[in-house]
Amino acid sequence: MKPTRDAAALAASLTSAANASLLPERAAAVVALPPRPEAPAEEADAPRVIKKAGKVKPAADTVGITLRPERELLNRYTMAAAERTKKEGRVVSAQEIMLEVLQRGRPQVQS
Repeated sequence: MKPTRDAAALAASLTSAANASLLPERAAAVVALPPRPEAPAEEADAPRVIKKAGKVKPAADTVGITLRPERELLNRYTMAAAERTKKEGRVVSAQEIMLEVLQRGRPQVQS
């Protein structure tokens, strides 16, 4: 493949742009932040805790598994989820439908 005739000029302009400051020199002086004071070692090693506002859901006792249903079976669950989504006005996944069916049809385990 032949190099483009303007490749050298493009390379030079990209190099100069990469080395140039994004802000004018006057603005760079205004934006410069003062150095931060050093934090004690205990605080620096501690992980940050980010709190989310709102309700806190209790951790569910669940286990992740992988299912490989036939295409037709998955299609039926997907269509049922679409119908429920229209009815309830919220998104219902095929996975939710599958879990409900499994919970209803759960056999009684003898201890």
